[in-house]
Amino acid sequence: MPTPPQRPADAALLHHLRTRRDELLPEVPLKAIADKVARTAGYNFYPNKLRRIESGETSASDLDYAWVAWAVNATPNQVEEVGRPEAARLLREIIDKHSPKDTILSAVLAPDVTPDAVQKHLRQKLEEIRSAPNFTPEERASMEEFLIAQIELLLQNVGRQMEMLRSR
Repeated sequence: MPTPPQRPADAALLHHLRTRRDELLPEVPLKAIADKVARTAGYNFYPNKLRRIESGETSASDLDYAWVAWAVNATPNQVEEVGRPEAARLLREIIDKHSPKDTILSAVLAPDVTPDAVQKHLRQKLEEIRSAPNFTPEERASMEEFLIAQIELLLQNVGRQMEMLRSR
């Protein structure tokens, strides 16, 4: 039985991220990615086109590649590493334009945020919880536990992501 041809690196990256091989999650269907690209980019993008790009059967334009990379959560560095510098540049523009700008998290993570500023913000939130006049001691304790648990969960997830990247 002949071995199937190996995917080009850029196609393999998109396939790997869409199928989420490193995560305990089901793969994202081709149609979902194609629909996300079409809806956000504003032009027709079909699942069959994505299948051909992922398989290496056809090479995507830099613009198409950048949009698909965005839809599967690729980073510009990953895109550059597989030999698509122009697509990486376009991906940076897409991320800048289509990343949520109005969330609390985006406001907290302004470009000038430092570790000291994050610690200060955490201390302020804890103090706000501890000094809220209308909360019962049980409510304060519950809110404080929830805040700390969320931070711990975030740090664990960052740790897992770092381990995944180290093992590539």
